[in-house]
Amino acid sequence: MHIIELHDIKEVRSLKLSDLGFSDIGYVPLETTENDVISDIEDIKLDNDFFLIKDYNKIYKFRKNGAFITRIGKEGRGPSEFTVAHDIDIDQRNQTVYLVSGWQKKFNVYSGQGELLRTFHCPQNTTSFRLTGDGILCYNSNITGNVQTSYNLIDTSGRDIIDFPNKYNWTKTQTSAIIDENLFYKYDNKLYKKEAYSDTIYMFDNKCFKPHFVISHGDKLLTKEVRSKYGPEYLFEKYITQKRIFEFGDYVYYEFMYDFKIGHQNILRGLIGSTRNSFQVIIDAGEGLINDLDGGVNVRPITVFNDGTLICWVNANELKNYVESDVFKNSSPKYPEKKKELRQFAAKLKETDNPVLMFVQMKK
Repeated sequence: MHIIELHDIKEVRSLKLSDLGFSDIGYVPLETTENDVISDIEDIKLDNDFFLIKDYNKIYKFRKNGAFITRIGKEGRGPSEFTVAHDIDIDQRNQTVYLVSGWQKKFNVYSGQGELLRTFHCPQNTTSFRLTGDGILCYNSNITGNVQTSYNLIDTSGRDIIDFPNKYNWTKTQTSAIIDENLFYKYDNKLYKKEAYSDTIYMFDNKCFKPHFVISHGDKLLTKEVRSKYGPEYLFEKYITQKRIFEFGDYVYYEFMYDFKIGHQNILRGLIGSTRNSFQVIIDAGEGLINDLDGGVNVRPITVFNDGTLICWVNANELKNYVESDVFKNSSPKYPEKKKELRQFAAKLKETDNPVLMFVQMKK
């Protein structure tokens, strides 16, 4: 099993898109409508025909060209509404959308037109989930430290199939909320997960978890013992807080916080490591990967599509301002013709437009 040893964690380096084998970049403007203005993109879920944008409690559906289709669900306390959209996923078989509202202990299922089809109960406090061929794999938030079951596999009606016991009980002595205890991602049509208290990434296959590879955190791993002992400020400074993980090509992208101090300028770090050899670089995830393809704004990774296309986003006004800057004008990218195309694209944007998605493709 491949092991990535996290070392020189404070040494942040710059990395170019071409260094990782990326060779093409494209932009998709999200259509702006009067009642559907996006302020922030928390998550993106993609299907072959459309994608979903999650802006906290607002879920928007767009065509692949950025045309607005509909809004999914409605925030509220009514029987057909939800208070918090903890997570969303797409059923690839029929393009229905599943949304979990963990505090209400329920799933809502929506049609492709955004209409509520049905509702069913979710296990305990499900805060993240993924649809699989075996059912819905649900993760239960362990904010109290003593939940009995970490993962439940249920069918699409909410009936229990398999329970996976919580291996990381801790003693709650003070408030120490860790938001991203569990991270799901899909790669090569398989589902993977990483828990905050483990170095190992597991594949979910045939209704069981199998070790996939290891990111060794050393003494910076958040354990159940230190979480029981210390408060949040100490934990954020001395231990790694995971934020995002996914694979693309032969690499893993692992985004995390470390040495976080309240009131200071902190760096969100991103490990890019090979899953086949010893290559690894820590980047400033806030700054992202240097865009040497068309000279545009840096790429701040969010997710991946078809295992080799990196997805990120940029505000329309940020993109316009950057293209008008001397940095862009004086840049010498690998593809000058794409720089020209980007200049023409940005000129058509309005500063008040919805964000623009960026699709960065690896060499085939």
